[in-house]
Amino acid sequence: MAKLNNDFFNLKGCFISALVFFLTACAATDGRDKEKRGTEVQLYIDLGLRYLEMGDYRVALTKLKKAHAVDDENFSSHNALAIFFDTTGKKELAVSHYKRALSLAPDNPRVLNNYGRFLCQHGDIDNGFEMLIKAAKLPLNNRSWLSYSNAGRCQLIKGNQRLAEKNFLQAIAQNNSFAPALFELATLNYARQEFLSARNYIEQFITVNSETAASVLLAYKIERQLGRLTVAEHYYQILKKNFPASRETQSLVNKE
Repeated sequence: MAKLNNDFFNLKGCFISALVFFLTACAATDGRDKEKRGTEVQLYIDLGLRYLEMGDYRVALTKLKKAHAVDDENFSSHNALAIFFDTTGKKELAVSHYKRALSLAPDNPRVLNNYGRFLCQHGDIDNGFEMLIKAAKLPLNNRSWLSYSNAGRCQLIKGNQRLAEKNFLQAIAQNNSFAPALFELATLNYARQEFLSARNYIEQFITVNSETAASVLLAYKIERQLGRLTVAEHYYQILKKNFPASRETQSLVNKE
């Protein structure tokens, strides 16, 4: 009887060992399948966003829907679809996908940044700002300056220039060559008639970024206020040469 019991326990042990092996093998297979799906999803997302940037909305949506079909529980596919619907003016669909992305990844900085920016643009300043600050402070956010800059723009919409400036300063503290924040700081300082500070920021902007009609016009205005008329004329000529049809150039030409 003792031998029978021993045989039973030996068989039971073999069964458990086999079950553990089977479950481990299944887990490894599931892991590989999940990794494969994740790679496929990301491929479709990258293609979709590329076509979105190019303005080919039909192909962009096809690629993003394929990403969603591969794994509808992937937060990145919902995030990308939200960006698509936001870009194409379908607010309700954008909200739906942003909410789903957030429920799947509540501490993902990309989701928080994109959804927060979206909320600010559509008037929900307080909730949008809260999301952006949360995104900016996450340790895994390696682009925190973008979240701080978006938070600054959010406060500009609200009319809170002081808090906006604080966040733009946070942005350039994290990345001193982040052009959008530099431009906003130049604009804010010009509005306050702090022209030397404004010149410092617009010169930094022009150093790290391609000239734009808006930045050249602002530089022109700043130099005029500082009495540096030769430098101002230099910027005026750049406007006429590089941006002849722009609103900014026309605003000066019409004054001649």
